[in-house]
Amino acid sequence: MKLRHLVFAAQVLLITAVLQANPPIQFFKLPAEPLIRIGLLTNASSVAITTSDTELVASSLDEPQRYLATDRITVSARAYRPPTYEQYIFEIQNIPNANEANGVAAEVREQTGETAQVSVEEGKATWKVWIGAPKESKEEADAFKAMLSEKGVDDVVVVAETKTVVSNDAVALSQQVRNAGKSEVRSLVRSTGSSSVTNSNYIDPNLREVIVSGPSEPAKYSSLKSVSFGSYNDRVNPVRLNGKAYRGKLEVFVNSRGSLTVVNVVPLEDYLLGVVPSELSLPQLEAQKAQAVAARTYAIANQDTYGNKGFDMVPTVYSQVYKGVSIETAMGTRAVRETRGIVATYQGKPIMAYFTSTCGGRTENSENIFDHGEPYLRGVECSLEGHRHFDPFTIRTVRIPARVRSESNVELVRLMSILAVNGFSLTTNQMTDDWFDNEPTVGEISNWLNQLASRFGKVYPNVTRETAKPAELARILSSMIYTPGAPDTLLSDSDVNYQLGFDDAGEVPVASRADIAMLLRDGYFSLRPDMTLQPNRPLTRAEFLRLIRQILEKRKWTPTLQSGQAKATVDGKLVVRNGKSDRQMIVRPDVFLFRMFGTTMYPVREAALIGGENVRFQMDGSGAVAYLEIEPTEQTTVAENMSPFTNWNTTLSAGEVQSRLSRYVRGIGTLYDVNIKTKGYSRRAVELEIIGSNGTKSLKGGAIRSALRLREQLFVINKRYSGSTVASYTFTGRGWGHGVGMCQYGAYGLAKMGVKYDEIIRHYYTGVDLTQAY
Repeated sequence: MKLRHLVFAAQVLLITAVLQANPPIQFFKLPAEPLIRIGLLTNASSVAITTSDTELVASSLDEPQRYLATDRITVSARAYRPPTYEQYIFEIQNIPNANEANGVAAEVREQTGETAQVSVEEGKATWKVWIGAPKESKEEADAFKAMLSEKGVDDVVVVAETKTVVSNDAVALSQQVRNAGKSEVRSLVRSTGSSSVTNSNYIDPNLREVIVSGPSEPAKYSSLKSVSFGSYNDRVNPVRLNGKAYRGKLEVFVNSRGSLTVVNVVPLEDYLLGVVPSELSLPQLEAQKAQAVAARTYAIANQDTYGNKGFDMVPTVYSQVYKGVSIETAMGTRAVRETRGIVATYQGKPIMAYFTSTCGGRTENSENIFDHGEPYLRGVECSLEGHRHFDPFTIRTVRIPARVRSESNVELVRLMSILAVNGFSLTTNQMTDDWFDNEPTVGEISNWLNQLASRFGKVYPNVTRETAKPAELARILSSMIYTPGAPDTLLSDSDVNYQLGFDDAGEVPVASRADIAMLLRDGYFSLRPDMTLQPNRPLTRAEFLRLIRQILEKRKWTPTLQSGQAKATVDGKLVVRNGKSDRQMIVRPDVFLFRMFGTTMYPVREAALIGGENVRFQMDGSGAVAYLEIEPTEQTTVAENMSPFTNWNTTLSAGEVQSRLSRYVRGIGTLYDVNIKTKGYSRRAVELEIIGSNGTKSLKGGAIRSALRLREQLFVINKRYSGSTVASYTFTGRGWGHGVGMCQYGAYGLAKMGVKYDEIIRHYYTGVDLTQAY
């Protein structure tokens, strides 16, 4: 029993220690889809807001909606003009002293029953009596004066007076501005209820108001509040800002410069419809779904980034590129809809989901580019691990590749393969040195000579084992190539002896001498490497095949291969660019497959076609590829290889480099040299050594790319000297962007390989989870 208690206690201690070292993950959840605020304009003097709907609808804080009865308005800003009204007051003026004024007031009260108040006339030594309450119209004033006259008060003067109204909105906005801190918003964005307005009637003299101007009466008004505009049915007819359509609402308010800020207030999912095609328009659904998740995550993580300006993000690369309704696509919309609410999280929090256009083959650790390191922003290869990266692009054959050691036989493997596709018999499953060095069978010789006879238009010859010997073979070839009797008739003995000037010519049978002489003369026959014919020793397969090649080349009968530039393999098919379109061809399972290494074609069991390779091929009668040889591309093989920004080259003079660096590094003096001091995981330059007349300076992180104004900071530097002085710097690099997080072209490449969006996200963002946030 004691042992069980001890074991249990130990288990409790172990679990406690584990929980303390690894606190439980807090799952991320939002109560509902959030609204995102995008700052479209931040310094506008006026804007045009329109709709294709029946009318625009305006709304402001704590106010009912205004139906503007028009489909177009102009919004501007002006100095605040408090509302005024005119009132009429009734006075008996120029009374010499207070006693007399009090007496007059008493008489008025007695005669009329109206109130009468005594006061000193401003700027005078006389007094006056106010009678009754002020009237708001001329008609009321005239009627009241007539009534006073009827009751015996005749010397009344009617005074018109203009009054200014101090509104709650003006007081509240003045308080908001006074307490604004760093906020640049200068329109009322908080409630003007009684709890938020103090007893102070202080009015900021610099208040400006939003002016709405339209052709209808409801569309003519001003407001100290921010004003939001939408269409009557904004799901069908989005509102437009200066002609450009946006989902959601357009909120307009005055900023600290006195101009207008326009914010698109839009549900997050609708916002993404204008982000995904703007950021990644490449036609792969899984890539666009990965972009949707990354963009959604980034938006949630960056809410209130520009809070002091009154919005969350901007519609540019400084946040995410957002182009509204005009950029929306069917695929982008599908990508957003099918990933609704899904975000990437790390330890229960949305990640900072950076993404870059073209990473150059590897992404970089975030702390080497930005000023913060994140465990999920680690540098990774822009490709799948190992051989798996090439699986979707691989063409395979069931044929066993040749195994030869002799260099001279390597080319014969290619020759025999091409001949086999064109009707010449191949009797082995695997070509080897021994197979080439052996004598061909009678069946092989018969087939090979029949193929030649067909091309010459001659009858098939009778073949025996003797046919492999040069003397007999020469007789058969002569009968195919020449008119019967031509060699013996047309060559004299001296002609024959001249052509047979090799070491063992005396061993050539008399009956074969003229045939062999003419064949040698015309390039249809060859000697052995030791300059002998050995007329009675059979040819090997290698020698026989070389002779066939010699004849075919002499007659220009060598099989013609089609050629082209390959695109990435699709479903095991060969895809070749054909004009402006792509041509897809089925590849036979037993295709003769060759790949170039160095300058030589070697038989292989499989080869990847990622796009850009030069290929030569021949098809069989059914249109399937029976022979294929591949010359590898020089372009990168990583997933982003379809990007036009993969490789780049920029040359700058020493003066240009100094001018650019001096904007970021002070006190360089005269620039002597620039070197890469430190490289990151991806081999990016993460610290430059700058040598000048004032000493050695350094430049680190993403500022390197910004300072030099290069596409990326994955580069090497080549220097051209004038004497001992650097005259120019050539930056040869890869990629476009900051190089951190998801590579967009890489995501596209992975999607083309069949990788799903969730794996793409997890590939580029280390250790993240995909969470349904709402």
